Amino acid sequence: MDISRAIDAGKWSNYQKFAVLIAALAIILDGFANQVLALSIPMMIKMWHVTRDDFKWVQVVGYAGMAVGTIVFGILGDKVGRRPTLMTCVLLFAVPTLIIAFVSGVPALYPLRFIGGLGLGGCMPNATALLAELTPARNRAVAVTSGIVGIPVGGTLGGFIAAGVPAEHWPSLYLMGGAIPIVIAIVMFFVLPESPRFMAVRPERKADLAKLMAKFGNPIDPNAEVVDSIDKPQTKQKVTLGTLFAADYKMDTIGLWGAMFFTLLSVYGVINWLPTILAQAKYPGSLTGQSLLWFNVGGIAAALGGAACFNRFGSKWALVVMAAGAVLAAIWLSVIPLNPALSPTSLLVAITLQGGLINGVQTTMYALAAFVYATEIRGAGIGWAVGIGRLGSIVSPLFGIYLLDAAGPHGFFIGFAVTMSLSLLSILLIRRHMPRRIRIVDAVPAMES
Repeated sequence: MDISRAIDAGKWSNYQKFAVLIAALAIILDGFANQVLALSIPMMIKMWHVTRDDFKWVQVVGYAGMAVGTIVFGILGDKVGRRPTLMTCVLLFAVPTLIIAFVSGVPALYPLRFIGGLGLGGCMPNATALLAELTPARNRAVAVTSGIVGIPVGGTLGGFIAAGVPAEHWPSLYLMGGAIPIVIAIVMFFVLPESPRFMAVRPERKADLAKLMAKFGNPIDPNAEVVDSIDKPQTKQKVTLGTLFAADYKMDTIGLWGAMFFTLLSVYGVINWLPTILAQAKYPGSLTGQSLLWFNVGGIAAALGGAACFNRFGSKWALVVMAAGAVLAAIWLSVIPLNPALSPTSLLVAITLQGGLINGVQTTMYALAAFVYATEIRGAGIGWAVGIGRLGSIVSPLFGIYLLDAAGPHGFFIGFAVTMSLSLLSILLIRRHMPRRIRIVDAVPAMES
């Protein structure tokens, strides 16, 4: 019994759809918890009588935790299962987020954000793997896209909620960001299944696999030998860092690393400080929350539209246009007066464009990385590219605060026009670009493996 073929040929049952919904909801809550600090910093500054500089290392520690969590829990999910690892990660970011609602100073945020970062980092790869492995091939695009969109959807919800929260009620953001995921983790314990493909290669889980496939409405013979054609044994090549810089891959690796680093630096740099910039310019709290709401709305559109652009135009020119557009949006932001007395329409439009275009580059770069490397070195190639990108997110709070201190808010946006220009140059270095009519979603399962 080939479990992959059985799933692909079977129906997409209501039980599978519900499980996909729960896994996607975990990603949405991940996106909310990830951005809640940026949304609450202006409120904490006002209530705690501290400065924006007091939060820069808190953000660095949180992103460092995410980098560690992505690696550790990605490996753990392969070893012990997606289901228990995902539940652990949800609780790991939910409980510290809930506790932050009761702290009264910056020092207490350091360990809580690091621990929460571990869970935030581990949630995405395991949830995305489940989304891909619970669905037939014909429905996998829908499932995977729901995961890609989940992070900006969570940020959008956070911005919408924060827009209506007075500064003195900042703990309510963390109460929601912690309590709701705890409830979802409890629901997961009772209803979320393990990946059938994970169980298929473990003979001791054969009985559990048969019960799960029956729930899917696609029963299998519990006595049959089960295999997974997607996981056929392959001859393993020893892959070193030097392999990625061999003559055939050197320019691709340099380009991918540069694009990943500068794009993630730009995404998180803007997210970290945009609400604080607007709050210090005396915009009302409702608009500071809306700033990230619209930044993430642009990200949602990009996650959905980026795939269509790759399919229609190929990856090279789609990425070039999006990166160039992000540069122009940042320049536009740098010349818009930060004056609460003026209409905020142009400001919010520019923020939406910048959020969409930067996120468009970020989300589609992962699929390009999966396309660039051959099967035997794909895991190492993607792993290193994502790791370099995580370095960009880790240094983003420090880079953002440096720009603000050295050049003010308008110079801040010019700085991220420069970083996206460097991302654009890196994209042009890549030789192996995806041609037209290769669907971005086809590369995602390979990316997560």
